[in-house]
Amino acid sequence: MTLQAKKYMYFAIGLGISVVLLWLLFRNIDFAELSKALKEANYYWLLPNIALIVFTMYQRAFRWRAMVAPIAKVPFHRLLAATCIGFMANNVLPLRLGEFVRAYSLATQDKRVTKSASLATIFVERMVFDLIALLLIFSGVLYLSHLSLDTGMMRGMTIAITFAILGILFILVLSFRPNQIGRLLTKYLFFLPEKVKLTVESVVLKFSRGLEFMTDWKSVLWVSIQTMLIWLLMGISNIFVFKAFGLNLPVDASYVLLVVVSISILVPSSPGFIGVYHAGAVWSLMRYGVSREDALSCALVLHATQYIVVTLLGFYFLKKEHLSLKRLEEEATDVA
Repeated sequence: MTLQAKKYMYFAIGLGISVVLLWLLFRNIDFAELSKALKEANYYWLLPNIALIVFTMYQRAFRWRAMVAPIAKVPFHRLLAATCIGFMANNVLPLRLGEFVRAYSLATQDKRVTKSASLATIFVERMVFDLIALLLIFSGVLYLSHLSLDTGMMRGMTIAITFAILGILFILVLSFRPNQIGRLLTKYLFFLPEKVKLTVESVVLKFSRGLEFMTDWKSVLWVSIQTMLIWLLMGISNIFVFKAFGLNLPVDASYVLLVVVSISILVPSSPGFIGVYHAGAVWSLMRYGVSREDALSCALVLHATQYIVVTLLGFYFLKKEHLSLKRLEEEATDVA
């Protein structure tokens, strides 16, 4: 199957999942109640929500600076631009290309940072630091609240914890022993031509450059603190949308929604996580006794606010840095 065919197949599967989930969400909805909830919402509460969304984008770029510091002292505005462009790309492009676009955007702006090293920092950020932060937050919520886990959630937690442990072990080994890992790979890829084996070893070494900050415990601690701050602020931002709809929910409801939605959007979907985001948000809110109509209206506004703000920021920086989204997508697709 050609790359183009795979691209269309993945897009079709994601679109199909989004359509099915939206149909299920709206199937038994009282549209009069949904419309009433949307009309009566106090949208002034979205202002602090929007402010926190923007602030967390800056915070992500600030955290990223510590991760790329061993490679080069990249100006903050380039990190911020690449971050916003990457998150925007997830909203408008298929195949979840946002992370690749983000890496290539930074590498395009600053030639000192290779695409492989940039991807490495994003990989460890998303698959280790963000995942562990979410697990810690969810564990704290479960401990402090009366929310109980069903079998499906327990299975999901077990899988997430397993991935986190494996991710940490892989990152640590690659951080401290990049040369050995490169040689080990080429040894077991003996059936490949020598030129290909050398390319693989080179990519591993370039990738490991993005993990150098992991060898410094102070850097790891700093990135960990910044990660927890980002997710705590994102949880707080949800509370303001709850208030917009007059939902007097406990604080833990916001963080349950945050974790469940973060897991939900891992499911293939159309660009922007349409359907999977809403399903996760509605499921979370209904656990706290919120009606289906109120939960869906809140989910629609939560998603729309984040989507619009992040997308506008991304396109602003794309134009500001004179970058081409089409070109970034082509480069990202070649790897993805």
